[in-house]
Amino acid sequence: MYAYGLETNPYPSSPTPTEKDAKILGGKRHKEAKSAILECIKELNCKVHGREAATGDFRVITVIQDVGSGKTHLALHIKNLQGRHNIACSFVDLSTISPKTMSSIYNAILKGLENEFFVQLRSKFLEYLGERAENGDGSAKKALDYSFVNKITGLTIKDKVADIVRGKEQVSVENLKVFLIQRFNHFEATFIKSVVTNSFESIGNLEELIGMMSSISKLTQRFLGKIVLFEMDEFDGNKESIEFVKGIINAHIPASVLLLVSTPSGYLEVQNSNPSVFDRLEKANYKIDLVGSNSKEELSEIAVEYIKHNDKNDKFGSKEQEELYNKIQVLCDEFPEFRNVRSLINILYHTMEKSEELELEKIDENAIDDAIRQTYPGLRVRGSIMDIPISDFISIRRSCDDDSTERELKKAVDNLTNFAQEMGNICKLEKQSLPLDAVYQDSFGSKVGIAVVANKNDSSNLVEISNISKSVVVDKLVILTNKKIPSPYNATVVNIDKSKMIDLFYFNSKYTGKKIAEEDNERAEILARTLSII
Repeated sequence: MYAYGLETNPYPSSPTPTEKDAKILGGKRHKEAKSAILECIKELNCKVHGREAATGDFRVITVIQDVGSGKTHLALHIKNLQGRHNIACSFVDLSTISPKTMSSIYNAILKGLENEFFVQLRSKFLEYLGERAENGDGSAKKALDYSFVNKITGLTIKDKVADIVRGKEQVSVENLKVFLIQRFNHFEATFIKSVVTNSFESIGNLEELIGMMSSISKLTQRFLGKIVLFEMDEFDGNKESIEFVKGIINAHIPASVLLLVSTPSGYLEVQNSNPSVFDRLEKANYKIDLVGSNSKEELSEIAVEYIKHNDKNDKFGSKEQEELYNKIQVLCDEFPEFRNVRSLINILYHTMEKSEELELEKIDENAIDDAIRQTYPGLRVRGSIMDIPISDFISIRRSCDDDSTERELKKAVDNLTNFAQEMGNICKLEKQSLPLDAVYQDSFGSKVGIAVVANKNDSSNLVEISNISKSVVVDKLVILTNKKIPSPYNATVVNIDKSKMIDLFYFNSKYTGKKIAEEDNERAEILARTLSII
């Protein structure tokens, strides 16, 4: 059993999304992008409903953002929705096609369509062929290979069509060609024959490719009442890809939407390689920039959505969601490596595996720590002097901004001066009534005073610092603060950023727990020097 009582790991293990993984879509920005795409599809569906589509019934959508931002996931999610939104969708990853020829791109488009699409289209066309035959069309009867013998044995045309649909009978290919040539253009006739016989011919140039794509769209609208969504992932400055996309846009393939997925660098390649195509893309009907898709809030919402979707036992309540949300916020804050959907999902997948191994009720810091160590063995807390374990870092980081920050910092600084005395670097003195957190004599015999000022209220900090600088008499006054404040004329102000603050908290925890190991001595001494304590 996984954390939160889940029977399976809710996160995908694959570094690239699959259609199955893409059934779940989280994050406000991604959901907004989804709504925009579906709005475009809905608008086009309404426009062509009940009539034959024209060349103006064509739409272009661009989706652009960095690697790992969830672009492919979004495209595959839309493909998963094709049954609900009256579309037939072909997803093509252009980066997997090599060499990129018009023939290989066409084969990828066919492969990108669901098998059910071909089954439905074949069935609907054969029904149409049967209706023509029943209305006395001799050419249709010949195409169905419906003979006099069939008639006298009681086999109806509908029976014949049903048998062909089920694969018990075959059409007459030569007669089917004759029927198609009479009623469809060359490309449409070629595509229908391919669908009926399940034998697709190769194409040789861009003109043929555009002709076949137009046929797919027209025939899909005519026989299935759907528009076609062509999704082209990893579109960049490749010459063949640009030529292909330019041809589609110029042809205005009716009853279709072209959705292009690219990175900013890939989009720039297009601009540099072919300004005219870039200009066409700049005029796309919908331009979706997933800016903000790698924000902490978006990533947290995506991560939470996976568990919510799989929570069948209602064990992932609002409290658990908030706790996980906070943990992810810390990861995103401190580790740029996890500031994209792909990396974060990877870590959470391994964290969930750890939760099953450790029989955890929920994801905790230790499970995240183990997962990070396993998948990113060389990763350290950036800027940490004390070489803090990830689990301790996450736990400490979450408590840095509460009301006890100043009190805990004062304890940590006091203990760091105790440590410095034990190491023989300083000699602590009595503070007496001075408003200081530590007073000591350094190795040069100077009297040094340390004051920690870290209130939430900036104005009160300034007042406190002013009072301290006026009231104490020491050779050197050091003020440690987590705020950006002006330095008094007689004091040295040392800013304690988040990494130093956490180092102090971590040191204090080890010191008070008598867990300072020999390898910690040098790190703690460096920390003290960094803070001007020694």
